[in-house]
Amino acid sequence: MFVIEIKNDERIVVRRASTEDLKEIVYALVSLVPMGKVISYKAIASLLGIHPRLVARFMALNDKPIIIPCHRVVMSNGSLGGYSRGGKVVKEKLLRLECVNVVNGKVLKEHIISGDELLN
Repeated sequence: MFVIEIKNDERIVVRRASTEDLKEIVYALVSLVPMGKVISYKAIASLLGIHPRLVARFMALNDKPIIIPCHRVVMSNGSLGGYSRGGKVVKEKLLRLECVNVVNGKVLKEHIISGDELLN
């Protein structure tokens, strides 16, 4: 993945995306997930051509939960995955507050959106 930068002197620079760039892109995508919906780590990773574990790592590093709603990112089978701000119990409570149905630790399919749906 590449990043295009416009410098102060109006030069255009194209460079490889750094880990920090990727983290910010992932956070921007997660911020697009609407209330009442979730997306999988895998779907975000597929959009960017990165590994789902990297997406999960970025979610764990999120220091602005709720603002960057990492609780809306789940495993591809609907399982909650982890949540660094209180574990699965807190993640499930946040999702239920947003009217996401969770049964036996899994989000119902009707709440899961794809990467294409996220970008449309």
